[in-house]
Amino acid sequence: MNNKRKIQRKPKWMKSPLPSGKTYINVKDIVAKNKLHTICTSGNCPNMGECWNAGTATFMILGEICTRSCKFCNTMTGVPLAVDYDEPNRIADSVIKMNLKHCV
Repeated sequence: MNNKRKIQRKPKWMKSPLPSGKTYINVKDIVAKNKLHTICTSGNCPNMGECWNAGTATFMILGEICTRSCKFCNTMTGVPLAVDYDEPNRIADSVIKMNLKHCV
């Protein structure tokens, strides 16, 4: 007996391209060098490549621990760590380097 089943491929609308490109790498470097947290990375967002390729990122302030515990998000939840008083300066520096018109 042949029990092999044909594997169905995912539809194109369900696939996301792997993050890449000059702008993506620039945003990734800026976020890493400034030791910032974004919902993109903390929440394992599947749209990160699209947003970072467009030169945008959603910053998480006051660390990477969220107090909300939303069911649709993969961000770590719990009691936040101590306040990093230099974080606003690093976010401002990132906003300038990314040439953003507004910051979320």
